[in-house]
Amino acid sequence: MIATIILTLIGVIVVGIAVLVNVRPWRQALISRRVFATYRRILPKMSDTEREALEAGTVWWDGELFCGNPDWNKLLAYPVPKLSAEEQSFMDKEVKQACALVDDWKVTSEAYDLSPEAWRYIKDKGFLGMIIPKRYGGLEFSAYAHSQIVTRLSTRCSALSVSVMVPNSLGPAELLLHYGTEAQKDHYLPRLARGIEVPAFALT
Repeated sequence: MIATIILTLIGVIVVGIAVLVNVRPWRQALISRRVFATYRRILPKMSDTEREALEAGTVWWDGELFCGNPDWNKLLAYPVPKLSAEEQSFMDKEVKQACALVDDWKVTSEAYDLSPEAWRYIKDKGFLGMIIPKRYGGLEFSAYAHSQIVTRLSTRCSALSVSVMVPNSLGPAELLLHYGTEAQKDHYLPRLARGIEVPAFALT
């Protein structure tokens, strides 16, 4: 008798929870709002800088993935990216040579840095100026070429790929191109393209 009562109570509780979770208005009123209110009290407020960063830029087709009903035909209609003849030549020669100059084990476990020879090569061959226009001494490669070059370097040495990737993605060249004065562009971009100035950033 007692076991039957206990099982009945458990069944009622389970059914009650199931109804509460599956009926949207009840779930929102009794669970979701309270959970969100708790998180709002716990989480720090978003700063103006954080909001600007989140709202900056646009999304590509990948934004449709988050809408629940992506248009796959739209994705398939995009042209397949290709390397230009100049970019392909760079992949076949300069990138191949850069990979040959490094030993991942020595770089990451012994020297903790690229060799002076490797540094000199990537600077002299313009690896640090792939996104910089040719009029400033850069290579002016496409985003696709940038991606392919970094991918190839990564197969040989992670430190090598990151050393090339950071100046071309997180470095000041992009900011200078968009927001710099002509005097700033003329001074810094050629120096960045030749590796005279090497961008870096610190992580905590």
